Amino acid sequence: LYKKIYKADFTCPPWFSSGAKKLISRILDPKPKTRITVPEILENEWFKKGYKPPKFQEDKEISLDDVDAVFNDSEDHLVTEKKETQPVLMNAFELISTSQGLNLNNLFEKHMGLVKRETRFTSKRPAREIISKIEEAAGPLGFSVKKQNYKMKLQGAETGRKGHLSVATEVFEVAPSLFMVELCKSGGDTLEFHKFYKNLSSGLKDIVWKSEAIMEENK
Repeated sequence: LYKKIYKADFTCPPWFSSGAKKLISRILDPKPKTRITVPEILENEWFKKGYKPPKFQEDKEISLDDVDAVFNDSEDHLVTEKKETQPVLMNAFELISTSQGLNLNNLFEKHMGLVKRETRFTSKRPAREIISKIEEAAGPLGFSVKKQNYKMKLQGAETGRKGHLSVATEVFEVAPSLFMVELCKSGGDTLEFHKFYKNLSSGLKDIVWKSEAIMEENK
């Protein structure tokens, strides 16, 4: 899939007009220098058919207090209004965008030395079991756990160098029966996050999945 995206290897349905096909080809051009820009899209003949520019009410007063309230999330972006019954499904484009250098091996099999403010691992165990295992492993390390669907906030009881260490955790579904778990430091010291993850990962060995290539390297 990555190779097809990289080469812009795609086909349009036969019922697409020639104008639509040309515009889509320019939008999906893998070369940034020749890819169509937004101003050029607005001037495209196919795009302008039936297009009505948006009208903004310039005289409408906007309260800055309302704007601040939108971004003032007391739960560190873990609280959402929508009730989820399944882990968020991560598509291929989102998956590639989270990998350093578009190398998926770095995404799924990151070594401890590369862990900075966040890290990830994959698991083939059920999502609910993953959440339970993380909660079970975090308790003995002195961390309280707040859960909402497949998101967690781990809060350290002890005050560290930069306050209490807090870790935001979320489980994503990347394929049937394959989940990616992301742990991100949302507060506290980065070195303390490294130490916490090292201790936490020792309690998660039975749910972490590694490819056969990585298992051969570790032998």
